[in-house]
Amino acid sequence: MFKLRVALIGTILLATSLSGLAQRPDTVLSFQKAKDRLFTKNLGLLAAYYEIGIAKAKVIQAKVWNNPNFIINGDLYNQETNEYFHLRNQSLWQLEQTISIAGKHTNSVKLARIGVEMAEKQMEDVLRSLLFEMGNTYCDLAAVQQKEVLYRQVLQNYDRLIEATRKQLEVGAISTTEAVRLEAEYLDVKADALTNHNEKERLLGDLRTLLYFSQDTTFLVEQRIPAIAEEFDPNQLADQAASSRPDVAAARINIRYQEKNLQLQQSSGVPDIKLGYQPYDRGSNYIRPYHGFTTEIFLPLYDRNQGRIKQAKLSVSQSNLQYQQMENGARNEVIAAYNRYRSSNTGLANYTANFLERLSNLNISTNQNFQKRNISLLQFIDQQRIYILTNIQLIELKQLFLNNVNELNFAVGQTLIDY
Repeated sequence: MFKLRVALIGTILLATSLSGLAQRPDTVLSFQKAKDRLFTKNLGLLAAYYEIGIAKAKVIQAKVWNNPNFIINGDLYNQETNEYFHLRNQSLWQLEQTISIAGKHTNSVKLARIGVEMAEKQMEDVLRSLLFEMGNTYCDLAAVQQKEVLYRQVLQNYDRLIEATRKQLEVGAISTTEAVRLEAEYLDVKADALTNHNEKERLLGDLRTLLYFSQDTTFLVEQRIPAIAEEFDPNQLADQAASSRPDVAAARINIRYQEKNLQLQQSSGVPDIKLGYQPYDRGSNYIRPYHGFTTEIFLPLYDRNQGRIKQAKLSVSQSNLQYQQMENGARNEVIAAYNRYRSSNTGLANYTANFLERLSNLNISTNQNFQKRNISLLQFIDQQRIYILTNIQLIELKQLFLNNVNELNFAVGQTLIDY
C-alpha cells in the first residue's frame, strides 16, 4: 500500500466506543476514530479509490494486441447458373493482422503505467485534503461545543440571579432599572448562545457528512492541545514538502507522463503495417490452388501526426513550468504555515493555568458579591463580560492553534504533530 494515511492534526479527547452513537448523545468521538472512519466510510474517498483501478485497467488495455481480421470473399450471384452465394464456384478466405511498429505498443504501455503512478499520488492528495477538511471541522466543532458549555454555565448563573432579583424587586430592594438592565444583559448572552448553537449544528452536519453518519447521530468532541516535544527547521520542512508532498510528486510524475506521451505521438507518426494471409482461394485466381500474402501500409504523405507531436512538445514545456510553480508554492505554504503555527503557539502560552484559576475564582466571587449587594450592577456586568470574553478568546485561540497545526501538517504533507 502506498502512503495513503497521511495524517493531519485535529482536536481530540480520549474516545469511547463508536457503537450506539445515534442513541448516545454524550459519546465522545476521538480524532483517531474519526480518521479511521474517514478512511473506510467517506464516500468521496471511496469513489476516488476507483481512479486507481481505472488507471490499472488502462494498463491492461494498453498491453493487448490488435485483434486479427478474418475476411471471406465469395460469389454473390452467378449469372451463368442463376444462383446466389455460390461459394463453390468462387470464394476467397483471408486472415489479416495489424502490427504496430516504431514502439507505439511499448510506449502506450509505459504511458499507462505512469498514469497509475499519477493516480496513486492523486489519491494520496485527495486523502490529504479530506483529512485537512475533517481536522478543521473537528477543531471548529470542538470550539463551539466548549463555548456552549461556557454559555450554559453563565446562563445558569443568570437564571439564579434573575430569580433572586425578581424577589428583591417585589420587596423594593432593587430598582426596576437595574432589574431590566440585568435581564437585557441576560438576553444578550442568550442570543450569543443561540448563534453558537446554530453554528454547532452546521459543523455537526458537516462532520456527519464527512464521516458518513446518519442525520440523527450526535457526539461530542473536545479540544486538546498536543504536547510539542521539538522545534522544527522550516527550511527542512520546505524541502520535505517539495520532495514528498503528493500534489508536488504528481506534478513531477506529470513531466514523465508528458515526455512519454511525446514519444508515443512521435512513434504514432509512423503508420502501422497490416499483414494478410490467404489460406484458401477458389476460382478468384488464375492459379489453383492459390495461397496469397498481402501487406498494407498507409503512405505518410499528409498525416504524419504533426499536430499531436507539437501539442505533446508544448505539454512537456508546460508540465515543467507547472512543476516549478507547484514546488515553489509548496515551499512558501510551509513557511507561512509554520510562522502562523509559531505565532499562535506564543499567544496560547500567555494563558497560564494560574491566570485561568484566578479568573474562575473572580467569577464565583462576583456572583456572590452581587447577590449580597456588595458590588453594583454595572460592576457585575463588567466582570461577567470579562469572564465570558476571556474564556471565549482562550477557546478561539486554542481553535486557531489547532487549525494552524492542521495547516502545517497539510502544507508539509506528513504528520508532524499528532495526539
